[in-house]
Amino acid sequence: MKYFTILLLLSAILIGCKNKDNNSSLSPVTNDTQTTVTIVKESKEKIPDNAATVETKSTHGLILTSNALQVVNKNTGSTSEIPFGKPLDQMIEVVNNVLQSKPKSMGVNSECGAGPLNMATWNNGLTIVFVKKESKSKTAETEWYFAGWFLSGNIANIPKIATMAGISIGSTRAEMESAYVIKVSKTSLGHEFSTSSGLFGIFDGPDKQAKITNLWSGVSCNFR
Repeated sequence: MKYFTILLLLSAILIGCKNKDNNSSLSPVTNDTQTTVTIVKESKEKIPDNAATVETKSTHGLILTSNALQVVNKNTGSTSEIPFGKPLDQMIEVVNNVLQSKPKSMGVNSECGAGPLNMATWNNGLTIVFVKKESKSKTAETEWYFAGWFLSGNIANIPKIATMAGISIGSTRAEMESAYVIKVSKTSLGHEFSTSSGLFGIFDGPDKQAKITNLWSGVSCNFR
């Protein structure tokens, strides 16, 4: 009887040890699962190298203003001014980055009343005007400086640029007069208007619903 009792106790001990071994064998599976989850999380957080650049460019826009242009952050509303006098190569780079496109045309017009002018035009109807000044540098690009801008009709489906008050090509005389104090006169160009700050343009008629066909500031190449 004693031998039988001892055998039962030994069997119980052996069974308990076996169960303990089985339970411990599950631990590596649990650890492997946790490791897999960690790896997946790390891969999801990885951001493409060019994503931040694209997002940064798309958050900025261009604003028309008298004797300058402004770059505006669409998210914060903060602006930075690009005054007249900026070198051509730097100016082209800034506008390209903001508009996310290159000029559709660029060249020198030697027949302007203000003298030879270098002009760069984008698809949205914006033309940047540069004048040539004496420079110690022999690099042609650095001899031209930002001296004016001109806005005309743009291609359909291309986002317009406007003044801070929302005035752009197609705005009416009534809208212009609600935002600015203007002077209107009939010239060989049409119904020409101007502000005391240096903003100029043309209406397609004399009444309040007449629309703006051209806007400019600074040096221009208009023939009167």
